[in-house]
Amino acid sequence: MKVMKAKEIKEDIYEKLISLNYHRKENFISEVDESVDFNDFDKETQKVICTFPTHIFKPKNDLMDIELDGKQQFFIFQSTDGEDYLVDTQGYDYPRYIIKLENLKYSNNEDDPFEMMESLVRINDSKMFDLVAKSLAFELQQEGFVREDILNYLELKLAKAFGSAQ
Repeated sequence: MKVMKAKEIKEDIYEKLISLNYHRKENFISEVDESVDFNDFDKETQKVICTFPTHIFKPKNDLMDIELDGKQQFFIFQSTDGEDYLVDTQGYDYPRYIIKLENLKYSNNEDDPFEMMESLVRINDSKMFDLVAKSLAFELQQEGFVREDILNYLELKLAKAFGSAQ
């Protein structure tokens, strides 16, 4: 699925996307109380939304600390607590405008990108990863570390592994 840039979006769809009731320059996701239902968009707009890159974030983190590629105007933000948000950067490198996106479903008979990735990796690799992560989390909990610190540690380990894989 090709990521769609703002200049590639048809004018009427672009107008719909920029005219939503976004929150502007919010620091924390808890401040965002406006939402839009994905099902209220026509099929063509839904397909466009599904091409936007996904960014995973923790709800307690400051949104203004998230650095984005200002060349990509629209993003889907997925919080680690399972909520989806539509972000419009308007060319800035942070999530300038944000609105909760209810009932996001990937269209075009395509799966959620995470499900697609899960189906592409070898079953044994996925199982091994799950077992190692579970084992590390259990050991660190036994040593008295809190869940948040363990998640940050595992995220750092993944970032290092990802960096060495490129």
